[in-house]
Amino acid sequence: MAGNGARATVGGTAPERAAGRSRRRHWGRWLVVIAAIVLVVAVAIVGAVGWVASERAIHPAPNTYPWSLADYPNLKAEPVTFRSSTGVTIAGRFIPGASKATIILSHGYGDNQNQMLPWADFLNRSGFSVFTYDMRARGASGGRDVTLGALEQFDLVSAVEYLATRPDVDPNRIGALGVSLGGSTTILAAARDARIKAVVDDCGFSDAPDVISTSFEHFIGIPAWPFAPVAVRIAEWRAGVDVNGVRPMDVIGSISPRPIFIIHGTVDQDVPPDNGVRNYDAARQPKQIWWVAGAGHNQSREVAGAAYGQRINAFFHQALGV
Repeated sequence: MAGNGARATVGGTAPERAAGRSRRRHWGRWLVVIAAIVLVVAVAIVGAVGWVASERAIHPAPNTYPWSLADYPNLKAEPVTFRSSTGVTIAGRFIPGASKATIILSHGYGDNQNQMLPWADFLNRSGFSVFTYDMRARGASGGRDVTLGALEQFDLVSAVEYLATRPDVDPNRIGALGVSLGGSTTILAAARDARIKAVVDDCGFSDAPDVISTSFEHFIGIPAWPFAPVAVRIAEWRAGVDVNGVRPMDVIGSISPRPIFIIHGTVDQDVPPDNGVRNYDAARQPKQIWWVAGAGHNQSREVAGAAYGQRINAFFHQALGV
């Protein structure tokens, strides 16, 4: 009997064992509650940071430049506005040249049309008429959000529509050049509108999802993981667009047989050079690419110096017959 009693006390008495199971269930429930609270807090933090990041993405801070229109007295700019097919009013400047052949200039992400004044200067001096404009939600243009090309491409097509109505523009000799986001937008628009007879893409991205994953921290100032996917989804919801569908490399081939000239800096860290590779590989003839050694993002004009304007002028002169 004594032996049986000893065995019965191993692990405690029945009430003690029941109390132990109760405590374990109690602590188990608390662990579940704590885990749930941690998860909710983590989701809330990611969501809050994602909202802030989406705000920065679709409403980037304005950029300023060490020049203004007053620094280019040779550019006789006429302020104009037109209504885009997207419903927003776009503000721009038409700069007449010696020829009715006209080049549309599209600025970069977070920029405005003043960024493109150095380009307007060398093109206009070479005889071209030039049109610059503020993209949606930038400068004096309307629109609520920057959309990484999803809607900007339609605004650019509307710019072509507007220019084609002007008597001082030859609708059969319209070219387009863009830098960064403007380069990608130019590709997207030219794929839609054959009236764009020649394209220069300077450091444009090949597809929005890739450039978001590689450049999110630079442009937005927040680590890409885990915030970029959340920020993109929130930004898409707020702007009503599909950013994942913005892939210039998927449509650049349809620009042929119109010529395209791709320019990219070899040390571009914001839109890495492989974007230029993908765009060039997907394009069809006639096409050319110029790797500007030592140039970072949108630095090719400064690094290459006079050769930059000379090569672009030569490209447009040959393509547009000026």
